[in-house]
Amino acid sequence: MTTFIFRFAMFFLLTVFTYTATAQTGNNIKCGMATGYPPFQFIENNQPTGFDYDVLTRVLQQVNQELYLVADTWDEVVNHLRFAELDCVTGMEINPLREKYFDFTIPYYFRYTTVFVKEDSKDIEIVRDLYGKKISGDKHSLTETIWQEKHIKDNFRLIQTESKEQAMLMLANGETTAAIMPRSVGLYLAKQYCVNVKIVQSNYRGTPVAIAVRKGNKVLLDKLNSALQTLLSSGQLDTLQSNYQD
Repeated sequence: MTTFIFRFAMFFLLTVFTYTATAQTGNNIKCGMATGYPPFQFIENNQPTGFDYDVLTRVLQQVNQELYLVADTWDEVVNHLRFAELDCVTGMEINPLREKYFDFTIPYYFRYTTVFVKEDSKDIEIVRDLYGKKISGDKHSLTETIWQEKHIKDNFRLIQTESKEQAMLMLANGETTAAIMPRSVGLYLAKQYCVNVKIVQSNYRGTPVAIAVRKGNKVLLDKLNSALQTLLSSGQLDTLQSNYQD
């Protein structure tokens, strides 16, 4: 019942928040963001917010263009970009698979994926203790990649979720034993949902995060790179990121 209520609520949110942030004009860049990845991309008080959203708005200010925002589930946002229905997507982790379909700006930070379990899971102390257990998270995470490289991925029962919020709720409700998500996201959601968690694995290999651009749109890519370089060099993004530290 809890899962049904959550999915219904998410459907309602996604119906409401696929919207324009400004009036659509010829000066708009149509860009997407996900809704369930706090503190990076999420909806709060009926408004889009998060570090990736703030970076995007500052980048577009630098190039004097307005934002036409589409907020949806992560998979839907990625599909919109892949089928040329968007110009860009903010806050996408770079990996070889995605580089086949999208161009990427220079990275503006790194995410470190983490495996969370409940703090009272006394029998879960190391990754091996999760063999045969259900683990929630989205596909193509760095953790999944590392497990594949180590030939241990098939030892886990991985369950794909539409958002990190859903993954954390499944952990909280006992539907899964663990949840995979970036460290900052997991700590944020655990606090929000009053779940006491502990970290079983935190990957040392950070994943670069950038703005993904429709393949071949070099004009837009160059504009965004120029703006990002200015913001990085001036330290503005470091200051902005400090507002979202765990």
